[in-house]
Amino acid sequence: MVAYSSENRAESNRDPWEIHLDNTIEIGLAVPTVAGNPIQAWVKLALRATAQSSKNAQAKATFSGEYQAIFDYPAATTESDASALIAAEEHQYLLTAQVFPLAMSHFRRELQSTGFDARELPLGMEKPV
Repeated sequence: MVAYSSENRAESNRDPWEIHLDNTIEIGLAVPTVAGNPIQAWVKLALRATAQSSKNAQAKATFSGEYQAIFDYPAATTESDASALIAAEEHQYLLTAQVFPLAMSHFRRELQSTGFDARELPLGMEKPV
């Protein structure tokens, strides 16, 4: 986890809330300038959720979390090999699928610690067709 924040100024009550989740995934390649350091794939996942009371439209809460993972390629991997991998959707999915469940587990736990039932939020990702 890189960062997490939330804001909920609504009064506590037992009204049901609806939670909407958005995410942004960025994948990049880091090529070292120092000999001997590995080429790396970086995955950055930004999660944003908004919650609104179904009985009171003024009652809102916001949550955001940023997560990051770094993957080292084997020493023999060349920049062109790593670039070809990063460009492949299947490889992007394999990298992201390792980050998303852990990030969502933490994000859901943080929402639950502020009193929201986050069990409906997904833990996994759908594989692209």
